[in-house]
Amino acid sequence: MIWLLACTGADRPLLGIYASPELYPLVAEHVLSLPHATSVVVGSEVDGRARAQLETVIELDESCAECFTVSRDGDSFRVSAGGPAGALYGLAALMEAHGWRFAHPFDTEVPDAPTLDPDAALGEEHVPEIARRGLHLHTLHPTEAMFDLWAEPDVGRSTRMLDWIVRNRGNHVQWPGLDDIAGNEQVAENWREPTRLVVDAAHRRGMTAGIGVQLFGMSNLQLAYDLVDDEGTEAEDRAAMEARWPIMMDGIAWDTVSLSFGEFFAADPETFISRVELAYDTLQAVAPGVEMTSTIHVGGNEEVQVEYDGKEMSYYFLVDYADRPITPWVHSVMYYNLYEDAGGAYGLDDFTEHREYLEARLSAGEAVGYHPETAYWVAFDNSVPTYMPVYINSRWHDLDQLRQRGLSLQDHVIFESGWEWGYWQNDAAALRMSYTLRESPEAQVAELFADPVLSAAVSDIASVQHEALIVNRLAPYMAGRDIAMDVGEGLDIVSQPRRVLFDEVLAMSAEERASFEGVVVKPLLALGETHVDAATALGDGDRWTDEVTDGLAMDGSRATFVASLYMALLAHASGSDASLYLNGADAILDLATKQVANRHGSFHDPLSERLVARGSNPTLYDYGYLYNAQSLCFWQRERGEARELILGEPWTDPGCTF
Repeated sequence: MIWLLACTGADRPLLGIYASPELYPLVAEHVLSLPHATSVVVGSEVDGRARAQLETVIELDESCAECFTVSRDGDSFRVSAGGPAGALYGLAALMEAHGWRFAHPFDTEVPDAPTLDPDAALGEEHVPEIARRGLHLHTLHPTEAMFDLWAEPDVGRSTRMLDWIVRNRGNHVQWPGLDDIAGNEQVAENWREPTRLVVDAAHRRGMTAGIGVQLFGMSNLQLAYDLVDDEGTEAEDRAAMEARWPIMMDGIAWDTVSLSFGEFFAADPETFISRVELAYDTLQAVAPGVEMTSTIHVGGNEEVQVEYDGKEMSYYFLVDYADRPITPWVHSVMYYNLYEDAGGAYGLDDFTEHREYLEARLSAGEAVGYHPETAYWVAFDNSVPTYMPVYINSRWHDLDQLRQRGLSLQDHVIFESGWEWGYWQNDAAALRMSYTLRESPEAQVAELFADPVLSAAVSDIASVQHEALIVNRLAPYMAGRDIAMDVGEGLDIVSQPRRVLFDEVLAMSAEERASFEGVVVKPLLALGETHVDAATALGDGDRWTDEVTDGLAMDGSRATFVASLYMALLAHASGSDASLYLNGADAILDLATKQVANRHGSFHDPLSERLVARGSNPTLYDYGYLYNAQSLCFWQRERGEARELILGEPWTDPGCTF
């Protein structure tokens, strides 16, 4: 046995681990990545060392590679697992049973003294319910993962992300490639070696790793790595693919490639199918045996509808006609789910087409995966900013509905887009429910926090948000709106659910204004009050409580601010004085500015400055994903629009896109 000792500054170490020789190097590497491990002592003898408050033995047994059992062994504990991943899951479960919580990838909740939860499931074998469970780290957006995996490759920080996925019971990681490596060999070389090391680190942990590519340059809106810049003949496209694949594949042991097709633009069906097959064939020539998956995006816009095989469909479904073993992954967007209202997202009232496709393939025993989101970022949630645990309810609801129908997923890979403002909670919960789906979303949330009062507050507000944002369609009013959405609407390009615009309120009849106030404005005010009350009740506490309190308070400000502007417009349209409401909105904006400063002073990520600053990077955006949250750009834009309509006050539109 090898002795590993992790200390957190206390006189008596918190954690001591024996690991069998074949597991020791991995366990040592894994524990060293804990953000709050201040020192680690490695040796082969325990005699004479200070006894740890929590000690355990980790060993391999004959169970499945990702199964584990945690049991008591006298005064210590034993983790038995069938492989590296199971061993790490078991270690995480043991630590959680004693008060640790693996929250944000760069921040861990550490107990003052390990205390065993009397309800801990000791002696129980844990078996994963879904085979492939992981995160799609969306590096096309300027998030933490984009910086660490692509713009400024950092193997240490990237490995911490892997360990966090594992501690939350995931076994797969993937991220999309960016186009900057295609035309610059030096950039490609600078990217390739750290990427190889990260992929190898994933494999040591029992994980698989994948890279994303886009098929056509014509639909490449976010500088993704694409295979064909300009559609040509089959021979020309083959040559283009044969040149592109080696840049991404050589020297890196990818397990999967995710093929995507962009948004809002379609291709000729026959050309599309033939190029999908060509992409698969040229990949196999360069990297034999690498699996290919494909993204079945949502879209009700006319541009993505095609006629093929006597049917009208979104062109993403054409991949089903490719004569190659490609696993389709059904995608859903935002915090909507497959079984309820979608609010007009991407021009759709619901995602029935995608749900039926997923269920049909599962029923037939055909390969298929589910690829939903836990953040949407662009003008919708964490960049506004808003705190949205409603995502947890929707992700649980999808899996529960499939379970009730007797259908079992094999792939559940979550699309993430940033972790601050509590969005790590959505990812951690979704990963965990992929391993074990609890009896309720509340039970999933309870795994995230050591404090049951905090868990209850998060669960309660998630239910409130579900009712208000999904059932009652208030989502677009909590979200922001940027100039790209204004332009896109004129081109019939719709992504976010559409709100009633300010100038449209002024064009309403008296009856329409009364209805709008009753259906939208008053419920928004009530939603804001509910969030403020929840924040007040929760109050201040440790950094985990404060994060939730800040998020609840910000949501309260957001709902009340938007409602105040609409009340001002309604008053102006009826000939009344709107100044009271405009002044109220300004007061709320001042409060929100202080709330942002407070939360942004307590980021989990030690390199948080790049998340809120401008600066060049390989994405389409020259700023971090919280840049608009830092400046409250969407709020400022709404304030300017409303005051111009009511007061004729000149203003400069910040756009909030670039």
